[in-house]
Amino acid sequence: MPSISLKLAMLVVGATVAGFSQSASLTATYTFQNTLNSTSGGPALVGVDPLNRGSYLTDTVFGAQRTVYQFSGTPTNQAGLSLLTTGVVNPLSYSFEMVFTFTERPATDRRVFDVLDRTSDRGLYVNAQNRYTLSRLATGTAGQANGQYQHVVITVTGDRFRFYVNGQPDMNLGTNSMNLLTPNRIVHFFLDNTADQYRDDYSSGRIALLRAYTNALSDSEVTQLARDPFATTIGASTPSFTSAGVRNGATFAEGTPIAPGAFFSIFGASLSGGSGDWSQAFVNGEAPKTLNGTRIFIGSQEASLVYTSPGQVNAIAPDGVAAGPVNLVVERDGVRSSPVSVTARALNPSFFTYDPGIRRYAATLAADNSAFIAPANLFGVTSISGLAVRPARPGEFVIAYGMGLGTTNPAVPTGRIPVARDGGYPVTGQVVLQLGARTVTPLYTGLSSFAGVYLVGFQVPEGQANGDHELRIWVNGISSAIAYIPVQR
Repeated sequence: MPSISLKLAMLVVGATVAGFSQSASLTATYTFQNTLNSTSGGPALVGVDPLNRGSYLTDTVFGAQRTVYQFSGTPTNQAGLSLLTTGVVNPLSYSFEMVFTFTERPATDRRVFDVLDRTSDRGLYVNAQNRYTLSRLATGTAGQANGQYQHVVITVTGDRFRFYVNGQPDMNLGTNSMNLLTPNRIVHFFLDNTADQYRDDYSSGRIALLRAYTNALSDSEVTQLARDPFATTIGASTPSFTSAGVRNGATFAEGTPIAPGAFFSIFGASLSGGSGDWSQAFVNGEAPKTLNGTRIFIGSQEASLVYTSPGQVNAIAPDGVAAGPVNLVVERDGVRSSPVSVTARALNPSFFTYDPGIRRYAATLAADNSAFIAPANLFGVTSISGLAVRPARPGEFVIAYGMGLGTTNPAVPTGRIPVARDGGYPVTGQVVLQLGARTVTPLYTGLSSFAGVYLVGFQVPEGQANGDHELRIWVNGISSAIAYIPVQR
């Protein structure tokens, strides 16, 4: 699938403080959905976990259930997170936003943030009075209670350090001690130094959100973020697309791409800050509604996310979409696109097609799993993963892969992996299948063992002539586009 790499320009290190009037720009977002990858560009976090105790769990954060990352160590085997910031933030003007809590060792010094690559005890701490402090230079008034999540923001602008707790200023002082000037420009979270005599200022904890910004957030921006930290609109790009960019998810054709339970694709700009698919994001057999910081709304309903990149997202429409005009919205890291009107229909029968050959050939396998059914030269190789690449043979049983064929008996909610059962999940609509000029009776038309994907199993007629033959399916009188299957005796 196409993707667009995100490159961040490094600001000039030697600029004066007067040059830091630029607004903050979001460069990396970490929501800890079973990954340390960023959902809005930027590198992955590195987990420091010497005892192998790090884990993802569900916790109550500001009244809502969220997946968080739990770091767990000891004062001598500390756990936390590290981030290489080269190319991510201006080393003299940046912001970090966090939602976290410590879970042990109250009334002791505990490191929160370090910019000197763990070579000094300079940094942000919670002190023995459970108040935030910056390396004995300043101490705030806000307290930190174990097990209670707080929204905190660190901003640095040249020789000015500001710190906020739950949207309120807690420290504001003149110092250049938090400039990012180490060779690798690595920042560490929750890890004490390893090169100073005081090396045990540590506590285990949990983190639900981390964002990095180049340039400093303003007081009003921090206040706005604190109102709803998980739905920020600050510094993030606005997703954009047009109705022409909304396509059938199997064939990429325009027209009427949206139907309940059917795959669709959106092509546009700033659709997601991260690239990746849903393979690691299923929870209890259900596809994600949020992937790499992206959500898709059809009216008021959320789609199931399959794949995201800045220029393309793939999804499955929810069950309740009604035929007719619908508004489609893409949300990236809390920032929503303008609504785009597209047309939905009750069914959208389609065969998936191979990328080569201008999407001419239906994605089809021999029923005995011995071969991909395609022209022998379609992929430039004679086999893939041990399966031959060849045309179908007259009399052979084959399986074509499709989508949008409608409800099944029993029904399976959109985005859910079907539970294995005898007889499968046949479609409830009236099915007609045509191969070339012949009407063929399918042996099975219904859901596969994966979310949203249908199987159409049938026998190639014994007398089928050599050549490419049109393959088309109707469900309740609604036709798919034409795909082709090659046959060779």
